Amino acid sequence: AALDPDGIRISAKGKTNIIPGIALARGDFRTLSEEQSARVRAKMTAIVAEHAPLTSAKISFDPGAYPAMAPTDGNKALLAALNGVNRDLGLAEMAPLDPLKRGAGDISFVASDVDGLVGLGTSSRGDHAPGETVDLDSIKRQAKRSAILMTRLSKEKLSAK
Repeated sequence: AALDPDGIRISAKGKTNIIPGIALARGDFRTLSEEQSARVRAKMTAIVAEHAPLTSAKISFDPGAYPAMAPTDGNKALLAALNGVNRDLGLAEMAPLDPLKRGAGDISFVASDVDGLVGLGTSSRGDHAPGETVDLDSIKRQAKRSAILMTRLSKEKLSAK
């Protein structure tokens, strides 16, 4: 088994009915706080340390991974503002997504410094997988929603986070 130089793809060869000499796994996790992230890393490290006799195992964590992002009152206020735009445009209201079901948003990298909102991009299916499709007709709707939201927010009095 081998990981490609970009750290994205793993390849393996050999028979499927024997225990491999090398096994690789790559993944990520999402958390709501940095304390939760530390607990998850510690638990995973402890599990790997208890590998089977006569074997070795190691685990590493990417220092550039997506940081934790908890729901905040400011984020909820932004969603409420977006839902005001949705109502005015005759669009369906958007419920907050369960934090355990959301993916990584780039906003996570600044979430500790600024309130944020994700989901203003195009509508799509099969995200980040073979067969992913984008609804091109959604671009106009999403651009209009975003422009109206930003215009309305720009007219509000700023408050410190």
